[in-house]
Amino acid sequence: MREADSVETEKTVVYRSPIGRLFEKFSRHKDVSLVYGEPIELEHKRVLPVAKVHYMVGGGGGYSSDSPFAQGEGGGGRISVKPLGVYEIDTHRVTFKPIIDLKFILTLASVLTLGLVWILKKSR
Repeated sequence: MREADSVETEKTVVYRSPIGRLFEKFSRHKDVSLVYGEPIELEHKRVLPVAKVHYMVGGGGGYSSDSPFAQGEGGGGRISVKPLGVYEIDTHRVTFKPIIDLKFILTLASVLTLGLVWILKKSR
């Protein structure tokens, strides 16, 4: 056990979990800047990234009252980051630019559907 991981006070050893420090980091930085950083400024425009951040963590531990060194712990988690788009902010307006352009996807789906219908009609 490293000296930084434990504190000794009057015959009692208090163990500081490395998993606890990881949980603290995510609880303090649970916004998009954890993944993307700060907003970017270009000339008279500011670009602000937007993402959906989802995380789940869990842990457990135990100790023995007979020995201050008989301790155990465990933990796990899952982190998911889904970029959604960016906000472009200038002096006159704020616009959101999604990662996936919905208009383009709908146009593409329409063209493919019409093309498929045309091919099926022609084959009959």
